Amino acid sequence: MLSKKNALLVSSAFALVVLIFIFTRSQDGAAQSSSKNIFSEGLSIFSGFISSGTSSTHNEDNAVVSASLLKSETPDNLYWVAVATPQDAGEKKAQEELLESWATLYGKIYSGKATRKEIDEYYKAQIKLQEDQLELLRLMEERYPERLDDEKRRMILAGKELYGQKLKNVTEEYKKHINQ
Repeated sequence: MLSKKNALLVSSAFALVVLIFIFTRSQDGAAQSSSKNIFSEGLSIFSGFISSGTSSTHNEDNAVVSASLLKSETPDNLYWVAVATPQDAGEKKAQEELLESWATLYGKIYSGKATRKEIDEYYKAQIKLQEDQLELLRLMEERYPERLDDEKRRMILAGKELYGQKLKNVTEEYKKHINQ
């Protein structure tokens, strides 16, 4: 079962990468360095795969919505800790420790060795992560609608559907485990 969870995490990460890649395309579809992106720095804070993570005023100015702005608007969003590419060694270590603790809890849950407290801790974190990812998509859609073209709107809708379904699945899985 642990490999099934890993496969789900990998497929979720891949889907997020695809969504973010499409967001980073210019509105006319050209892949120029001056194209307007959803986030600054090639989404380095949000996705970690578009740029090297170096800061650039030029990228920040050309972004549709800067990652730093989104992070400042949603500082408690679990996405920034659990999924976003760490910007320094401290963040990287914290992320690795968090993911390792979740993997340990998940293993205990599926081996039948987890306490009720551990089950609650794991699933509440997973539910929050899905809710927080939905929050970021809603924030872009609601606060910056004039900056989104039809393609970006479709991708936000697809992302909301994906994370909405994942939230439903995690919630159902949580209920299943607490009712055993």
